[in-house]
Amino acid sequence: MDARSFAIVGAGAIGGIVGAHLIKAGHAVIFIESNADHRAAIRADGLKISGHRDIVVHPEVFAPGEFNGLVSHLLLAVKSRDTNAALSPLSHLLADDGYVVSLQNGLEEYKIAEIVGNPRTIGAYLTFGGFYKEPGHIVYGGPGSFKVGELDGSITPRLEDLQQALSHQQPVQTTSNIFGYLWAKMALGAVYFGTATVDAPVLDIYADARCRTVLGRFAGEAVAVADALKVGIENCDGFDPKAFRMTGAVDDEAVEASWKAQDTYWRSHDNTHTGVWRDLAIHKRPTEVDWQVGEIIRLADQIGQDVPNLKTLRQIIKEIEEGARSQSWANLQSLA
Repeated sequence: MDARSFAIVGAGAIGGIVGAHLIKAGHAVIFIESNADHRAAIRADGLKISGHRDIVVHPEVFAPGEFNGLVSHLLLAVKSRDTNAALSPLSHLLADDGYVVSLQNGLEEYKIAEIVGNPRTIGAYLTFGGFYKEPGHIVYGGPGSFKVGELDGSITPRLEDLQQALSHQQPVQTTSNIFGYLWAKMALGAVYFGTATVDAPVLDIYADARCRTVLGRFAGEAVAVADALKVGIENCDGFDPKAFRMTGAVDDEAVEASWKAQDTYWRSHDNTHTGVWRDLAIHKRPTEVDWQVGEIIRLADQIGQDVPNLKTLRQIIKEIEEGARSQSWANLQSLA
């Protein structure tokens, strides 16, 4: 793989962490970043990563529209709502044999493929955490899962090259079922949106049996949609969304194992709250609910699948965003 090959759109938590590790591995990386203060800080003092690992790198960083070079490998690390706006102006810069990798939440691979084509789209499933602390400074919460996959399930030389390049950060695997993992993350993401309706650490919420019951329903409805779409849903860091299927007998052991896996995951990281909670409680900005929970609802409506709990969850999140509702225990406990 050409060592001067990576352009990362978005130097926030995920893009910044991935890019810094690629630079430390010897790859030339440029960032395209819309936050002017963040750009200025990186240009002046470099991009600082702290938390699980301390790194300072000094990459080139461009504002949207400034970069006009050829792009071989473009990593998209913007919010789901910004996929089209961020990628469309760059699509003509993508090399004939280049590709775009989604480092985003949701199912953005479908949108990306509409812009650049399926053969030039690669999916990524990742669960490591981090957050933007201040201009020029990203906090890395610690490693999680990291898998990359071709949309058609094939294991190609370019996929293996990408896997090797990314593995300087943490172990990365190739997969022949990227959508199975992305849907598992969608199901766990619905759980995380649920926890964000409460102003408390994730583990405190998991300790409440009534909250776990409601959170499990969110996951179960996501699984029902994936099942209807014939997606072979996988596990997400030990959390098995299939354990929360709302048809058939409940496997109490599988449910308990999933919550224990989540307990282990959160205790092993510096973060105590999700990025969704941070959007609502700290940044006071809209979340990606319409592009994650809302996407599950949209697909459910298309196939006639009923997802009443997810619709309620989206409504609660929207009301918190609008200031019409506070983050409180009652948001989950009342649904139990």
